[in-house]
Amino acid sequence: MTRSRIQARRVVGLVVGCSVLLGWLSPQVPGKVPAFTQALQCLAAQVQLGARDVHRQAIPSQWARSVSSHAVPASMAVRIAGVARESKGTDFWLTFPGNLARSQLSLFLTGDEDTTGTVTIPGLGFAMSFSVTAGAVTTVTLPALAALGSSDTIENKGIHITALHEVAVYGLRGHPFTTDAYLGLPTDVLGTEYIVLGYQNANVVNGTQLAIVATANATTVTITPSVTTNSRRAAVPYHMTLNQGQTYQLRNTGPPPTDLSGTMITSDQPIAVFGGHQCANIPPEFAACDYIVEQLPPTVAWGKTFVTMPLATRLHGDTFRFLASTDGTNIRVNGTWVATLPRGQLHEQLIAGPAQISADQPILVAQYSNGSSFDGVASDPFMMLIPPFEQFLTSYTLTTPTAGFPRNFLNVVTLDAAVGAITLDGTVIPPSSFVAIGTSGFSGAQVPLPSGSHTVIGPLPFGAFVYGFADTTSYGYPAGMSVVPVALVAAITLTPKTATNLVGLAHCVMAAVTDQNGDPVAEVRVDFTVTGANPTAGFTATDASGQAPFCYGGAHAGTDTIVAAVGTVADTATETWDQPSLQFSDGTNVLVFDVTTSQFILAYMTEQAFQQCSGAGARVDEGLLTISSACREDVSDVIRAVGPAGDSVTVELIDSTGTSGGSPVIRRFLLTRQ
Repeated sequence: MTRSRIQARRVVGLVVGCSVLLGWLSPQVPGKVPAFTQALQCLAAQVQLGARDVHRQAIPSQWARSVSSHAVPASMAVRIAGVARESKGTDFWLTFPGNLARSQLSLFLTGDEDTTGTVTIPGLGFAMSFSVTAGAVTTVTLPALAALGSSDTIENKGIHITALHEVAVYGLRGHPFTTDAYLGLPTDVLGTEYIVLGYQNANVVNGTQLAIVATANATTVTITPSVTTNSRRAAVPYHMTLNQGQTYQLRNTGPPPTDLSGTMITSDQPIAVFGGHQCANIPPEFAACDYIVEQLPPTVAWGKTFVTMPLATRLHGDTFRFLASTDGTNIRVNGTWVATLPRGQLHEQLIAGPAQISADQPILVAQYSNGSSFDGVASDPFMMLIPPFEQFLTSYTLTTPTAGFPRNFLNVVTLDAAVGAITLDGTVIPPSSFVAIGTSGFSGAQVPLPSGSHTVIGPLPFGAFVYGFADTTSYGYPAGMSVVPVALVAAITLTPKTATNLVGLAHCVMAAVTDQNGDPVAEVRVDFTVTGANPTAGFTATDASGQAPFCYGGAHAGTDTIVAAVGTVADTATETWDQPSLQFSDGTNVLVFDVTTSQFILAYMTEQAFQQCSGAGARVDEGLLTISSACREDVSDVIRAVGPAGDSVTVELIDSTGTSGGSPVIRRFLLTRQ
């Protein structure tokens, strides 16, 4: 993880749950006063949950105001904090498995900021520098010799990409009538256990295949083929040692339904793994064949909940494959059971229309474009991985091939709450473009996409998929994905289970995410949903201790149910909101006082940041409010207040160290009853 990512996580981790509250902060806007108290109370609760001291680490006001004020927590903060392991990166090791014929090899690079980098193939002595302009696509053409050729042979054809700033990389192997592309995964998200997914032979071109790239020297790789392939016997492991940049391809040319899908691959250091077919007929009895390829995620990144849209222009549905990583995996499509699978086995079926796919154990899902003779539509096979909902992002910078595909599309799948809030290149995708995906709570859209680079942004995590067609050729890939170990998640514990707070303040909970051994799972996204008196939603990522905080404000009295979930693993808590007795403000600074408990909180603006002072000992005698107390946040700070409870009070705060840790500062406010 880069230093900038770590720093971002440390800062945003403190406020990510409070972002919806901080988004309301604006001293110039009357009527937003309760938000000051909500946000600062939220920060105080974060301190109680183990965060750093807010009094000395307050959030700069100008940054707080930059956060969106959507009804859901602002996505900007979470994108900084929550996606340290995703498909964008600064270091990649890739390759191109064999195609039916010698073909052009291209890398498409795009990103959110200007950057430079290099593409090298050490084994071929190839090196090329590149530059990327933010929001544009850069194409790097590779020598044809970089493609893998021989089967069961170690070659030196690893493609190494490095960049100063993060880029998304898409690899395309193009040849007339046999093309596909894949989303490249950076080195820092690769794993050591994979199960291969590709496609079966059909007695037209028999070439089911897999490929591996080593990222480090002296990497021991163990392969257990699903079918006998030349001298490599089915279910019998064999081993090899690869050095950095070395590649290995295994291709089976046996009769149908021979398929290397289900092959197990493990290693003692991270490796890149690819699955596909030299030229697949999908379904097997339909023409024409086409090259298919995807870079595969490690099994720890597989998930349980998937939502899909059909491919635009196609008729009669698309082919799907579901691959299991655990024995006894039950799979349902649109609520109907379709298969129970052992580890390494797959289920294939046609799906027509939008679909929700769910499993009780982690699975890998791919959507395949069928051959053109399947429905008479100008197209051909491609393979496109479907990331689980648990791996969705809130923004994607994506690209189509720069030429050769006149019809390009973007499929978007999202929670219903985000329909009408997702933008493509700054323009909202109309709600009318979306259709409901059954009763899943998700909706999907098929959006025509001009050639080139594009940016898609939403307030909540959503899925995005890019694909295109020409006459008897096609391509498809996920626009991006998080690649975090969601498959390890076994339990979530949400604390506190019950709590009571004052309306106008905020409530924070902590979700602790653990694996089957009770150990913390870091960097996974936790989704929070609040129903009841104060409905809202948000999300954040677990830290190294497996903990994810979430805060929200209570504007209405009543009871809320809070659900924290990673996919289908969830826990609940409840929060009761009571009305506060007294509230005073001058439009910027706020004092809230609970008559029943004598508790108070002062939220005030300093020269650089919002701060708070809270404590006990406030009282009202014969209509006169008085406070004389040290601040809980720093007992050397003292607050005094006096004034008629029904009118205005004068507040004096002695800040013992001042804003920057210097001499004491006396702050005075005249606050009016609200």
